[in-house]
Amino acid sequence: MSTEAEQQLLHDARNGNSEEVKQLLDTMDKGQIIFNINCKGRSKSNLGWTPLHLACYFGHAVVVEDLLKAGADVNVLNDMGDTPLHRAAFTGRKSCSRGGKDVGSALL
Repeated sequence: MSTEAEQQLLHDARNGNSEEVKQLLDTMDKGQIIFNINCKGRSKSNLGWTPLHLACYFGHAVVVEDLLKAGADVNVLNDMGDTPLHRAAFTGRKSCSRGGKDVGSALL
């Protein structure tokens, strides 16, 4: 069962709302709210995708970096069997899929 915070995180990751994502992650880190950072969406627009999948797919590198720092699982599979890196590569999001200084090095 997903919480309101998880639904908000999915929404903000999908839309690249980096400040809102940071605020949710800070609140989680302080123990003020509890939610699963690897939660999977249930709506038609994000079915089975985690916040990291969504941020990678839509190319929101800042959000990807923040999710990784907070402990998001880079190996989690969506309902189609794809990792977040697969989604970044599929859409050509080089800032989320390459190594080096880009966040993709953590995804490899």
